[in-house]
Amino acid sequence: MEKKPTEILEEEHHIIQLVVGVMAALAEGLDAGKGPDCSILRDLVEFMRMFADKCHHGKEESHLFPLLEAKGVPVTGCPLGILIHEHQSGRKLVMELAEAAEACGKGAPEANERLRASLQGLVNLYPNHIWKEDYLLFPMTNKILSDEEQRELLEKFEQVEESIGKGEHHRFVTMAEVLAEQTQRL
Repeated sequence: MEKKPTEILEEEHHIIQLVVGVMAALAEGLDAGKGPDCSILRDLVEFMRMFADKCHHGKEESHLFPLLEAKGVPVTGCPLGILIHEHQSGRKLVMELAEAAEACGKGAPEANERLRASLQGLVNLYPNHIWKEDYLLFPMTNKILSDEEQRELLEKFEQVEESIGKGEHHRFVTMAEVLAEQTQRL
C-alpha cells in the first residue's frame, strides 16, 4: 500500500492549515482597519466549500466514519459525533463567510464585522479539529482497520476525487499556496 488513507487526510490537513493561516491574517488585517480583498475572500469560500468540505470532509463522512461505525466506533460522542458536529459548524461558518464576502463585494458597511467574525470562527475551529483527527482519530483508525479495509478506503477516496473532477485537487492545492503567498505580501 503506497499511502494509508489517514496519511492522505493528514496531507489535506496541511493544505487546509495554509488557508486557515490566510484567514487568520485577514482577520488581523480587519482588526487593524485594513479593507478586505474581495477576490481573496471568494477564493477562500471556494476552497473551503470544495476542498475542505466536499473533498476532505466528504471522504471522512461518506467513507471513513461509516466504516469506523461498522467496526464498532460509536457515531455519537467522542470522537465521531464531535467531529461531525465540528464539520457542521465549519459549514455554517463558511456560509456566513460567503454571505459576508458577497456583502463586502457590494460595499456594505457592516460586512467587515461579519467577515471578521466568520474568519475568526474558522480560525478558532480548525486547528483543534485537525488536532483531534491527526492525534486521536487517525491513530485509532490505523489500529482498527485491516490492510484490506485500508485499500478499499483508498479506492473510495479516489472515487471522491474523481467525482470532484480530474485536476481539481491539484488546483486547490495551488490555490492554497497562492493565497498564502498573497497574504504574506499584504
